[in-house]
Amino acid sequence: MNVLQKVTRNVLWQVLSFLPKNPKKAVCQSFYGRGYSDSPKAIAGELLARGWKVCWTVKGEEEAASLPEGMIPLRVESPRAIFHLCTAGVWVDNARKWSFTRKRGKTLYVQTWHGFPLKRIEGDAAEALPADYLASARHDSQMCDLFLSNSRFLTDIYRRAFWYQGEVLEAGFPRNDLLSQPHPELGEKVRRALSLPEGKRLALYAPTFRKDQGLSAYDMDYPRCVRALERRFGGEWLLLAKLHPNIAEKAGDMDLDPRFIVNASDYPDIQELYLACDVLFTDYSSVMFDYMVTGKPCFLYVNDLAAYKDDRNFYYDIDCLPFPRGEDNAQLEKAILEFSEEDQQRREEQFSREFGLKESGRAAAQTADWLERQLRKGEAR
Repeated sequence: MNVLQKVTRNVLWQVLSFLPKNPKKAVCQSFYGRGYSDSPKAIAGELLARGWKVCWTVKGEEEAASLPEGMIPLRVESPRAIFHLCTAGVWVDNARKWSFTRKRGKTLYVQTWHGFPLKRIEGDAAEALPADYLASARHDSQMCDLFLSNSRFLTDIYRRAFWYQGEVLEAGFPRNDLLSQPHPELGEKVRRALSLPEGKRLALYAPTFRKDQGLSAYDMDYPRCVRALERRFGGEWLLLAKLHPNIAEKAGDMDLDPRFIVNASDYPDIQELYLACDVLFTDYSSVMFDYMVTGKPCFLYVNDLAAYKDDRNFYYDIDCLPFPRGEDNAQLEKAILEFSEEDQQRREEQFSREFGLKESGRAAAQTADWLERQLRKGEAR
């Protein structure tokens, strides 16, 4: 975006934010224009089913194609998107809005955030974050009317490190509502979309990104891992690799032998991958906490533990995590072969009690209920 475009964008925000609002129009966004995904997806679907006008910001045609019928695509930062944001009664987002954003009048802003943290975030990691991001984060929190939380622990972080003292709905992440019930049709949907062979059991490999955006940490021995899964759990197995969006475009540079592992980084909804897969492998990503809702086995492969901890540090000792882990491929293989369902269940229950985890299975509906209550209050005044 050139200087003239930026000036035009900023002027539009300043001027259009004074326009009247449509109280039952929502503009939703996931990670700055990604396709139909994450907690905003669940809320958008709930609002659409209740008869709301729902818009979704997208980077381009590929993301727009992921939207359901009836949802209005808006290209990120276009004049049309700014108009709808400025005249919407509701915003829903899972990441920070930039400092040029202006919210005036009766617009309600729901910040879903995007995960239960292991590494320190926002104000608790201020020394590791860019100054312009921190300024935008403070501005974003000032605009928010509701944060969504999945735990007592995360709510406390919002209060301390997010510069936020407003309302918090502690009902879980709406994206995880889907995980509370079996959805066998989604497993078939994933297999068709990725052209996967029938009969093979699926495991998901979903690591987070590293500060240098490199790939050296992703040296998991996929054939060895698959053979260990087959020995421990039976059947034939295939891994699906879902890289973090920050490095997803580099998946083609990884040595992915299709006999053992398939690139699923472009699949838009990781919750659907959770339901299709019987095991999760990750490292420091919050995906482990979402997957815990399924009750299925999870393993951590943390071959750079000391370096990663030094970069951002953790909120709590990694030994508190309820999942078996390996710091090299031999340890990971051993963890798979010796996996105990009873031990993981016991540790998960203990972890949930300690951190106050909550997944109601109705977080999207409860968020929509909250919004409609606020609208009724506004109409009554």
